[in-house]
Amino acid sequence: MALAIIERYFIYWLAYAFVGWAWETGLSVVLRHRFEDRGVLNGPLCPIYGFGALLVVTMLGDVANPIALFLSCGVIACTLEYLSSWAIEVLFHVRLWDYAGKPFNINGRVYLNGFLAFGAGATAVVMVVQPWLEGIVDSWPPIALDLTASLLFAVTVVDAAITVAGLASFDTRLARVAEELKALRLEQIRDIDANIARTDARWERRMTGMRDDVEAIAEEAHERIRGTLSWQQRRLIRIFPSLTSSRDAGLAERIRTLLSRRR
Repeated sequence: MALAIIERYFIYWLAYAFVGWAWETGLSVVLRHRFEDRGVLNGPLCPIYGFGALLVVTMLGDVANPIALFLSCGVIACTLEYLSSWAIEVLFHVRLWDYAGKPFNINGRVYLNGFLAFGAGATAVVMVVQPWLEGIVDSWPPIALDLTASLLFAVTVVDAAITVAGLASFDTRLARVAEELKALRLEQIRDIDANIARTDARWERRMTGMRDDVEAIAEEAHERIRGTLSWQQRRLIRIFPSLTSSRDAGLAERIRTLLSRRR
């Protein structure tokens, strides 16, 4: 009986984590006009959405007043987001998101729009989605629930282990990239690029050699980044525009620029 309850809640977690991934990825398509896998995990899941949904379902499932439910959901969701941001920064020395420029933010970790959006979404989860989802899962034969939960749990654990391993080495690898970029003197390269862009057309032929040198060094920097950072680490830098390293706030942006330059 206890195992069946755990399996059900794991399926609920997966469903909400997937919906969160679809929401974040869909927003990226609308706002940036391109597809970007917005999940922290390699699979199509945003774990924080799954945990947030389970928290409000278990803690606020008996709240009938929609206003009280909305406010409580917003507080729980923002508390979870704040603690998640803080924990990631403490454990892995990177900040994946930063709302410092947003209105009514708290230390850049949460802000008003998030409170409103998560409050409304979580209210809908408690009042509408969860009863519907429970009805679907309860209709599954026990063997189907066992097999589905077991298989998906194994896949999720492997994905989580790979993700945590990548995050654990993120800071060290970023430090290595910083030293390599410093060695290539990319600050001077950026200045040369700016000068080339301002150069009169009459001097274009004379600047061709310099431009080729800049491109060669940029290509080398790109290859060093690819050789140092894993695919997952490069993906996180690409999909989280405000990602920053505790050791160098501008490093991720420089890496992002170089990677996008060679696309």
